[in-house]
Amino acid sequence: MNPGTRKLSTGDDELTFLAHTISMSSLHGPGPWPPHAMDLPDEPPRQDDGRPYMPSVVMDGVRTHHFGFAPDLGAVQEVADLLQWRAPYQRLHERLAEACALELCDELVSELAGRELSRRQVYEAGRWLAEHGTRREAVKIGIVLVGASGDERDRELLLLLGTLEEFTLYAAVALLRTQPAGERERAVFELAGRVTAWGRIHAVERLEGSDDPEVKAWLLREGFRNGVMDEYLAPLAATTGDLYSALLDPEPDEALVDGAGGILSALVRGEGGPTTGISAYGEAVPALARYADLAAAGEATLRRLDHLLTIRRHLSEPPEHWLPADVQALRRRYADVLAQPRWAELALAGVADPRSDGFALAQYCAQGLALPILPQLVARLRVDPCDGFTWQHVLGLADPGTLVALAEELLPLDDLANGPGDRLIGDGHEQALETIVTELERHPGLGLPLVRAALRNRGIRVRRCAVRALRAWPEPPEEAAAWVRAAHAVEPDGALRDEMDAYLGQG
Repeated sequence: MNPGTRKLSTGDDELTFLAHTISMSSLHGPGPWPPHAMDLPDEPPRQDDGRPYMPSVVMDGVRTHHFGFAPDLGAVQEVADLLQWRAPYQRLHERLAEACALELCDELVSELAGRELSRRQVYEAGRWLAEHGTRREAVKIGIVLVGASGDERDRELLLLLGTLEEFTLYAAVALLRTQPAGERERAVFELAGRVTAWGRIHAVERLEGSDDPEVKAWLLREGFRNGVMDEYLAPLAATTGDLYSALLDPEPDEALVDGAGGILSALVRGEGGPTTGISAYGEAVPALARYADLAAAGEATLRRLDHLLTIRRHLSEPPEHWLPADVQALRRRYADVLAQPRWAELALAGVADPRSDGFALAQYCAQGLALPILPQLVARLRVDPCDGFTWQHVLGLADPGTLVALAEELLPLDDLANGPGDRLIGDGHEQALETIVTELERHPGLGLPLVRAALRNRGIRVRRCAVRALRAWPEPPEEAAAWVRAAHAVEPDGALRDEMDAYLGQG
């Protein structure tokens, strides 16, 4: 199989997904692949309108974990008929390209099992779709069909396609169905190491309950981490990986200590989140106590400081079933650990250089330790006025006059008067302007130049914040009414025009 040679039989010049994965594998190895590799061959052009973009791989992840989905039984019957009647593969591909694989896969396999189709007939259709497909939903169903009818010889194909996050869910299930009993888990384990986001979540979830020492060790050190939310996999890692038992090692390695902090902090963040949180972890109390001991004696890093602060915050509202004595002991222990001077020194060192790549994490940690770092934050904004997180932190430290003066100095107000438009999410400068003008509603009389620029910005939310800031003024300046009238004359959003009317006394 050479890159670029697998085409649809129509003579179409579209790149197949298999050719894409072969190319990425040749360039970047088995995976994980760089982000640009996930720009799929059939991806439609995106409009730069500031609206949130939801890739189909994210939609699959959200639907499988949160919303569920109903099978499309009509489509199942139609596709099964095409397979049974041996319709041309091109026609089958075209039909599947319009379908949603999630709504077909399980019911289609069941439907085909009850029909008079040979295993080979299903397999050949699946391999053709997987190898020649140029549309993601058709390739997904191809992988499903291979999983229903293939064998251990399909491992390489499934791993290759599964390294694309878009297909990992389907490839992981297919590997479990096609590989010999002793190799199924190892194949999924290999796939899990090749992906980092939703694909990592789908693959690792299929390792739950593993008793393979290598798998368990990997889950505790790396396997729970993913580019979506570590909270999805932390409960599985803690239980399948036997976290507490591993922490009892007299000399645990640094990767295990870091992994334990990541898992425990994800568990405390996960209360009420996408999966079970710390309250459902039966060994939470002793594991938290042991982690505090290890962190106290180990190397001081910003990552560990972040974990300690996250856990300490949660201890203010612990699970109800924890014993009060245990809670008090944990609170004292974490307070003692964080009182070590080295943590404050570490955070302050991290915010000393405003250009440092680690500035954001150091800033977060310094905030958690209540360190006075306003001068460092101002220095950061002078380097990067688009840093919205730093602007948010400055809001809580600077007096309103200082905040407004800084924003008027650093933000390119003339360039921000770039609308009106219908963007929902702007660039960094626009997000910073929105943050500050929102705060101006609490401080009427300040920031008129900021409000004027916001009224003329392309972002709907920015303009709305400007109107609301002006409405908070007891006696708005005369020029503000003229600005709002001018903005009203060109405002594309009806609801915002109504708010402007109300401000002008016309509504």
